[in-house]
Amino acid sequence: MNSTVRVALDARVLTIQSELAGIGQYINQLVQESQAMGTHEVELVPLSFRADPTRPYVTVVNPIAKLPWQSVAVPWHLWRHHYDVFHGPAFSVPPITRTPLVTTIHDVTYLRFPKTVNDDTLRYLTRVVPLSLARSEAVVVPSSEVKDDVLRYFPDTKASKIRVIALGADRLPLEGADRAIDIPPSYIMHVGTVEPRKNLAFLLRAYDRLKERFDVAHHLILLGGSGWKNQEFRQTLDNLPHRDSVHLLGYVDDESMATYYRHASLYAMPAHYEGFGIPAIEAIRFGVPVVAHPTGGIRDLPMDPGIRTLSTFDVDLWAETMAVMLAEGPVPRLTVPTWHQTWTHHVTLYQEVAQR
Repeated sequence: MNSTVRVALDARVLTIQSELAGIGQYINQLVQESQAMGTHEVELVPLSFRADPTRPYVTVVNPIAKLPWQSVAVPWHLWRHHYDVFHGPAFSVPPITRTPLVTTIHDVTYLRFPKTVNDDTLRYLTRVVPLSLARSEAVVVPSSEVKDDVLRYFPDTKASKIRVIALGADRLPLEGADRAIDIPPSYIMHVGTVEPRKNLAFLLRAYDRLKERFDVAHHLILLGGSGWKNQEFRQTLDNLPHRDSVHLLGYVDDESMATYYRHASLYAMPAHYEGFGIPAIEAIRFGVPVVAHPTGGIRDLPMDPGIRTLSTFDVDLWAETMAVMLAEGPVPRLTVPTWHQTWTHHVTLYQEVAQR
């Protein structure tokens, strides 16, 4: 076998989404790190069914007629070209191929909280995840919680083939010129697509209780794309007494995101469930105190006075905790994972799979 391991990566998301959320950022950062490190150990070949002039490094694998791309065109491409490993970074892998497979399972929301998932997504993941787990030589998960979930819901999966690899939190520059944006003098921050799993209706109620009981001047800034099944969130927001202090800013570019992190007083993550929760870990890197539900990557971090974890059963407790964190202002001191570390762990895994 060649000393360089050649890995095909399903990179469709990079050519079809202009707004990259968690999974998109994961795929993009793997590609960026692989290019920065060169091809001495691993040559990563991103594949997609369409070209993107802004991403010339993506290899286009043309669909065959109207047949499913990953089920037909990709196996045909893998058969015609030499690859040591195929990596499905978003739950699925080709159903038929002799190329050794790695898949990433980011979470099992569709099993733990099925009502928070779109019906189409629920049907798709119900079909592809069991097949991916069964066919893959190795499974990447971003946190110990997801590993536990996979073993709980798929007890036939061998624990030895699951690899916990934390995601990086150093994508954005800590220092630099701030983007010229209109921000309140003090604010609490949350980043994420507005959808039920993020539990943002609870955050709105906790924030309103915070304003009512402790008379803080802080605003609440919500960054992220508009999602799905948001009736409760919209109704809560419309009826919120302190609605004027809540700002829905949508998806913002990286420069703006870094500016918001630099000036935030507190980061709040009330999500019912996160596979990892990149924004909360990014906030820690920026020295922003964090209040979070104990889920995902937060659970795997050591204790730190700048991080408080508590379940989202009690609005008053959340309001009180946020008030304490705003008053005391403890700065997290933890060293968070980097994308370079994430990539080197993937390199090790690719090499192991290629040698089996």
